[in-house]
Amino acid sequence: MARIFHRALGGAVLLMLILGMASLRPALAIQPPLTGGVTVTSYYTINIRSGPGSSYASVGLLPDTATVVVSGRSSDNQWLLVDFNGQTGWVASWLCFVSGDLNSVPVTDQTGGSAPSPSAPSGVTATATINVNIRSGPATSYALIGVLPLDATADVAGRTGDNNWLNIAYNGQTGWVAAWLCAVNGDLNGIPVTGQSASPPPPSGSSSFALGGQVPGYIGSPDVMRSARMTWVKFQIVWIPGVSPDVANGYIDAAHGSGFKVMLGITGPLYPGSIDSGGYASFVGEVAKRGPDAIEVWNEQNLDRQWPSGQVNPASYVYGVLQPAYQAIKAANPNVLVISGALAPTGTHDGANVWADDAYLVGMRDAGAANYMDCLGIHYNAGATSPDAITGHPADSGAQHYSWYYKPMVTLYTSVFPTKSLCFTELGYLSPEGYPYTPGNFWWGGGTSVAQQADWLARAVYLARSSGKVKLVIVFNVDFANYGDDPQAGYAIVRPGGVCPACASLAGVAP
Repeated sequence: MARIFHRALGGAVLLMLILGMASLRPALAIQPPLTGGVTVTSYYTINIRSGPGSSYASVGLLPDTATVVVSGRSSDNQWLLVDFNGQTGWVASWLCFVSGDLNSVPVTDQTGGSAPSPSAPSGVTATATINVNIRSGPATSYALIGVLPLDATADVAGRTGDNNWLNIAYNGQTGWVAAWLCAVNGDLNGIPVTGQSASPPPPSGSSSFALGGQVPGYIGSPDVMRSARMTWVKFQIVWIPGVSPDVANGYIDAAHGSGFKVMLGITGPLYPGSIDSGGYASFVGEVAKRGPDAIEVWNEQNLDRQWPSGQVNPASYVYGVLQPAYQAIKAANPNVLVISGALAPTGTHDGANVWADDAYLVGMRDAGAANYMDCLGIHYNAGATSPDAITGHPADSGAQHYSWYYKPMVTLYTSVFPTKSLCFTELGYLSPEGYPYTPGNFWWGGGTSVAQQADWLARAVYLARSSGKVKLVIVFNVDFANYGDDPQAGYAIVRPGGVCPACASLAGVAP
């Protein structure tokens, strides 16, 4: 199983060679402040509230990257009074870019974010089915302000119109929890709508989207996968010249026998000295005859860990492996989905032993790779923030390199290959919770809890499904057991003790 090279790279070592590409996220449309005035620009679509606190009712929305004038502030600068399209209310300053000196703005509310007096209990309760994040607003993009522990019950005081988010109070902390992670007792229709979800439901055209998980070589947790509404399973096969294509038979039979579609990621041995292109093409063609549903052609070929040292080059991959493999697969079985080998997300680039994936993607495009794939492979496994974030990764020194963040990664890949769907052949979040340490090269994931892993995986799958750009997400991983310098078990959704907190989260957003 090939895993990421990625992040033995500290901020000082990471070279960030973007090869002339502009920033992947357009610059925020920040208007200059008025003379003596201050403006804010929202990072995301955020709530405008009736008062300076997350417990106040949402009275409107400030759209993504909208800029408005600040007319007042709370004494702690956490909440700002704005007017947008005739709607006056309060927005959270930490969800905005502030331009100007807030100290020049009058303090128009001294409460600093206090909440309105609580109303009587509604009679409707929510009981956490896992440790559920309490957020400042009704979406995973809002700040984490607490946790509703497993089996804890809280009164429901408000809801979003789609019933996906519930406003609750727990241990004096008022905020929002994801309804799909709770068991609700009572009739939500009797609860007032006090917030508007920042995330619309998946579009009707997303029915072609599919979810799956990678397993270590056998399907050890099929019921867990089904509970997460996974319909695909991925196995990794290491091809060595002379190996029989019959090695794929067991994987294909096990997957189909358990009711899953199967992706085979077929790569070579680590640190290869050379690649027999014809032999590889012949092998994958023979495997295709055995009826897999998808084949990923190689893996992380932008590293000399997976490609001959000194020869890492996108043209050599396209002409030497991808093109002949695609032709052999389609000649043998045109129904097999051919996925290009996903690249290692990295900003390091020397042009011989390692290529930054943004530069490698452009090279693949220029070599005509779009003609030899059905889907563009992508890996995202170095995240340590919500998929909505574009700042805040522990290893981000301020450069906001795309590979740390979900949305900029997707923007990069879709901008280079706009006509191709994306297939995430690895999407995962490391959480060392339940293990004795965080390996040094993965220090940036040390603060990610299992609850966050579950929350972020679900949000990433939601965004992927909603985008219309992603065909398939393979969660890395289901139940790997190895935990060491390469902490594969820390990525697993089956956690120590056999529990799967992410399963309910994923089931809530999967097709």
